[in-house]
Amino acid sequence: MPKDEESKEAEDQDLTTELLRQMGLCEDEITAALDLADKIEKTIEVQNQLQTTTSIPSYEKMSRDELIKTIETHTSQLTHFQNVVAPQFILMIKKYKDRVLSLEAKLHEKNEKIKDLSQKLDFLLK
Repeated sequence: MPKDEESKEAEDQDLTTELLRQMGLCEDEITAALDLADKIEKTIEVQNQLQTTTSIPSYEKMSRDELIKTIETHTSQLTHFQNVVAPQFILMIKKYKDRVLSLEAKLHEKNEKIKDLSQKLDFLLK
């Protein structure tokens, strides 16, 4: 990998890490999220390499056995996504949503306190 791509990848990783920190994630959660993203990227790269190295004939020209193998491969990939990747993303999204809602509630409470204090200040200044 050329140095330019390495530095760009490191810069993207730093931006992502900083964004996740701003979301309130601890270092373990950030590491887990980045690891999951890396695994998904590697899986996609491997699948793209397999598709480019093996030319897939049109389905009309494939034999029945080849079609069955293709269907089984796609089914196993879909099953893996449904059973492994999707639940992890759903859990992560729920966790972030809960955290955002919690922070929103705290912000609302602070805004109420600020309103009360500003009313008291206005009363005292009059």
